[in-house]
Parts: sequence; structure tokens; C-alpha cells
Amino acid sequence: MPNRPNHSVPPNADAVLKNIVIPSCPAVLSQLRTEMAQDDPDIGKVARMVGTDVALSLAVLRTINSPYYGLRRQVDDIRQAVAMIGIRQVSMLVTSILMRQSLNSNGLKLVRFWDVSNKRSLGLAKLAKGLRGVEVHLAQSFGLFCDIGIPLLMQRFPDYGMTLKLANDAPEGVFTDVEREHHGADHAHIGAIMARSWGLADTLCLAIRHHHDYSALMDSAHPAEVARLMAFNLLVELAIQSHGDLNVGNEWNKGGEYAMSALMLSDQDVEDWVDDLAADFSAQE
Repeated sequence: MPNRPNHSVPPNADAVLKNIVIPSCPAVLSQLRTEMAQDDPDIGKVARMVGTDVALSLAVLRTINSPYYGLRRQVDDIRQAVAMIGIRQVSMLVTSILMRQSLNSNGLKLVRFWDVSNKRSLGLAKLAKGLRGVEVHLAQSFGLFCDIGIPLLMQRFPDYGMTLKLANDAPEGVFTDVEREHHGADHAHIGAIMARSWGLADTLCLAIRHHHDYSALMDSAHPAEVARLMAFNLLVELAIQSHGDLNVGNEWNKGGEYAMSALMLSDQDVEDWVDDLAADFSAQE
């Protein structure tokens, strides 16, 4: 069995959390989710919601017209964007852009973080389509949010980068235990708090909270989607590592066998998925 993270609350935990600024959910995103929850969402209304924020709409159009989406013709307005890629994909794109804006963290220090976040979201969506068991939009949301606590901890602790390296380099033990030992908080806990405050489903918040607790992959007390999201994430992280040596770490060595069991994959299946995902990452660059 893998080591379980130490979820005991340090004596100074409340003080630490009070000093970590978690951005509130932007109003436009709340409005989008309300409209998407309708039986027949209004494309025009969605377009108007996004279009009222000039900076946001420009960012959406710039991203949609980038090689990442590979569209055959240029998209000139938000309504056209919604019609071409769908309400859910526009909402996911809006979420990603607003996350960056709300964290005010587009600096060079976090370029790799956002690159990995986008690749993770793309990879999780592909696995959700191919291996099923989780709705695609939930997998994408998990990909965006699962490590969002990292930039929040970077903002709070100037030496967090050193802690992050220690946690990534540790061949054994639990990633989040290293964070808690040094700072009294961990990125999985902080990320789950932000996900909940931004209105994400309980299943997603639970998966974010436990995504370094690999024993949870076999815990029947959790919804099945939690285990699949965590297993998908481990497989995507392995593919990201193999693609350009990004995000090097030891997490597959710690939880890979449990992920393979949860997804009923063979060694060859894992190799094939990693190659396929890495090819997708290359094609999007």
C-alpha cells in the first residue's frame, strides 16, 4: 500500500490559510454556469455574457484562433466561437483565462505551470473519451484545477519553489506531506478550497483534495469518478514527463500500479496511451 498523506491539521493551519488569498469566482463564470444548467442553453445569451468583458472576449478569440484549436477559418466574434466549438468548450476556455487573470500570474515563473495545466486538461479529456467513466467536461475541469494551489502557495511563500523541488524529487513518501512539513499547508487542500469556492462539483473537489493520496484509488468509500480522475491524472502526468522532459517527478512510481489496476490497463496499454498523448501534445505546439 502507498503511504497515505498526513491530513492531521498543524497547530498553525488556520493562520496559514487565512494568509493565503484565494480569488473569488468571477461573476461572468457564475452566470455562464447558471445558463449552462438550463435544459436548452441560449447561445446568444452565452455570447453576450462573454462579450461584455472586452479583455476576456479578445483573449477567447485569440486562443480559439491559435494553432491549439486548429480551426480551418478564423473566428471573428464570440457567438461564432460558441457555435463552432460549443458552449462547454467556451466555458472551459473562459475558466482557464479567468484563472490566470484572477491569480495575476502570467509571469515567466509560471509559464511552465500553465503549459502543463493546459496539457493535463487536454490529456484528461482524451482519456475520458477513450476510457470513459467520467464526463469529458469534468475531466477537463479537474485538469485545470488539480494543481491550482501551487501558484497560490508560491504567492504566499517566497521559498515555496524549493519545497516544490523537494516534493518532486522525493522517491518515496507523499508529495503533500513535504509541503505541510515546510509550510503548514498543501496545494491539494488549497486547490480543493478554491475549486469549491468556484462552484465545482463535489466529486471534483474530492478528487483534487486527494490526488496525491494513491490509496484512495482503491477506496470504495469514494465515488468511482474520483479514482478514475486520479488514475487519469497519473497517466497524463507520465505522458507530460515523456514529452520534452517536462514536470519530472516520481508520482507514477508511487501510484502507477494502483492507476493501472483502477483503469484495468496493461503495461503495453500504458505505453500506447503515453505515446498517443505525447503525440497530441506535440501537435498542439
